[in-house]
Amino acid sequence: MDRLLAPFLLLLPSPAAARTLSVQDAVQLALEHDRMVQAAEHGVDKADADAAGALLGLGPGLSVAGTYMRLGTIPYVEFDMSEYSSGGSSCDGITEDDVPPGWTLDAVVQLCEMITGWMSGSGEPTRIEMGLADNYSVTATVQQVLFAGGALWSARRAAVDLREASEEQLRLARQQAAYGAEQGFYGLLLVRDAARVTGEAQVTVDAYVQDLSNLASVGMASQADLLAAQARQSQTRLDALRAAHGSELAEMVFKVTLGLPADEPLDLLVDDLPPVGDLPRDAAALRDLAISRRPDLAALDRSLDAMEHYARASRASWLPSLVLQGDLGWKNPDYSLEPNWYRTSDLVLAASWSLWDRGQALTRTRAMRASRAQLAAQRSLLADMLGVEIRSALSTFDEAAVEVEVATAGLAQASESLRMEQERFQQGMANNTQILAAQAALAGARLARLQAETKLRTSHAALRKAAGVDPGVNP
Repeated sequence: MDRLLAPFLLLLPSPAAARTLSVQDAVQLALEHDRMVQAAEHGVDKADADAAGALLGLGPGLSVAGTYMRLGTIPYVEFDMSEYSSGGSSCDGITEDDVPPGWTLDAVVQLCEMITGWMSGSGEPTRIEMGLADNYSVTATVQQVLFAGGALWSARRAAVDLREASEEQLRLARQQAAYGAEQGFYGLLLVRDAARVTGEAQVTVDAYVQDLSNLASVGMASQADLLAAQARQSQTRLDALRAAHGSELAEMVFKVTLGLPADEPLDLLVDDLPPVGDLPRDAAALRDLAISRRPDLAALDRSLDAMEHYARASRASWLPSLVLQGDLGWKNPDYSLEPNWYRTSDLVLAASWSLWDRGQALTRTRAMRASRAQLAAQRSLLADMLGVEIRSALSTFDEAAVEVEVATAGLAQASESLRMEQERFQQGMANNTQILAAQAALAGARLARLQAETKLRTSHAALRKAAGVDPGVNP
């Protein structure tokens, strides 16, 4: 039968292979999929575009404009000089030698023919149209600000400061994403281990209750001991069920954070406990390290610089400005004797000084100063609370290191106590209650050890975050 089913079993889909994930892999996935990191990256792009735009504002501007106008009625003048006509004269004898400077031969001939037409004595007035029905023009304008009181340079510096502030905000988002990934990784590791420990405890208690039931059936164990063991069995099953549900929920949240499919199995790699001496153990040294590395402090510093430059730009609006403008245009003829298209050009040096702007520059400067004072207060508060955060993170890390030692010793003691109680029970010197208590103590010691190790790992991550250490950087 097995041989007959073997070919068909090969056609069945094999279970998906579990993704092996270390804490470094989790951090990398979080940096790639975290929404706050993506938002901060877009913020950097926007600030970079603003800085580029402010730089371009220092250079010349070029614009091109074109117009078209059609006249319904063309202006004209009429001349009636027939009474002065002497019969006219021929214009055929005009040569290049007769053309004055700035004129063309065709223009001179046309003028000659027009004048002789006036003198022709036809009896009808001569009409001269002063324009064309269709009028076109194209103008190119170049404008360069020569002096604006430093407003453009200050605005440029403010844009650069805000771009640097956005880069620090991106660093902060990456640090928070990495910290969240580490917290989620170690939290999932803990609840998985807790589910495993409670599951093992349930199996042990179930086996013990079965053995005790067999003994009670032949009169070798009391009914009271059996009932106590069954009550303990029910509580152990409830603990195992709660741990399993907690593990499933933690895994769902962890996968959402990392952008992983909900149905993809995960195999977490347990890393070594974090080294104790990779960061300074002195609170003052850690605070100095944080002052130089914390991205939130750096972002506030750059924002303070930007507010100062914006205030300078507002004050500069009180000063006069100097602008150089050049225009180059092409137009079709307005008069019939002009060339078909002619070019115009001009160069203008314009100075302006707003002597009274209803106080707008003054209020803008006041607003910038108030914003800067607000940011300075926030920065001062953050710097003051930084010492508290450093002290709290350092204390938690030191306590976690000691808790690991205590939990390790407690686990060894609980294991030895269970072994001794089992020997005493086999010798008839211990009862069922003592065995159950020893088993519960061992399960509790295992969980305590897991919790202590998780606390040490998460407190180390919190200490790195408090010190402003970027993901993957050795402090």
